[in-house]
Amino acid sequence: MVKRVEQKKRGKLTRRRKKIILIGAEGNNKTEQNYFKRFNSRESEYVVIFAKGNDTDPLKVAKSVYKSSRPNEEDLHFDDGDCAYCVVDTDVDYAKQSKIDEAIKYGSNKHIEVILSNPCFEIWFLQHFTYSTKSFSSNDAVIEELKNYIPSYEKNGDVFDALLPHIQTAKQNALKLEQYHDKVGHRKKSMERNPSSEVYVIIGKIR
Repeated sequence: MVKRVEQKKRGKLTRRRKKIILIGAEGNNKTEQNYFKRFNSRESEYVVIFAKGNDTDPLKVAKSVYKSSRPNEEDLHFDDGDCAYCVVDTDVDYAKQSKIDEAIKYGSNKHIEVILSNPCFEIWFLQHFTYSTKSFSSNDAVIEELKNYIPSYEKNGDVFDALLPHIQTAKQNALKLEQYHDKVGHRKKSMERNPSSEVYVIIGKIR
């Protein structure tokens, strides 16, 4: 649990110094956690924490985020700037779309935003180095492409230092891809948007 630092000011308690970004990710994959937690050692008005659980179903991930945001857990205050995200990959699994849609619907009135990477989180890493509208047939294909820029890349590894100098490029490339998919009429938060990653939304909060 993130402790709130409070002080008396004119008879009132002031809010803690740092706002919370709560993230729920799929399964036992630590790639997302290893990446996001590195921002906690840098100057930011936010601290990143992670929801409990290792579900792979997007709806169950969203539910774990909601549970972790409640009193007696992290007790987030959304009207005071706290945020909650459900980070999900499409995995080129078209049967997964219905679960993604359910997670979006579930979180829509609970302050939980589904952040989709298509087909996988490594698309966000790849956007630090290149822009392309070429779709990928598998997660492994994305990783092989990423190895052109980070030859030693392995799942669950820490590549934060290699990525950080290019983070503005990644944001620009991600937004450019969003504009491309909008232009050609691909549905938002859908399998149609291959490749794409909405991780830039979270990064825009952190820095």
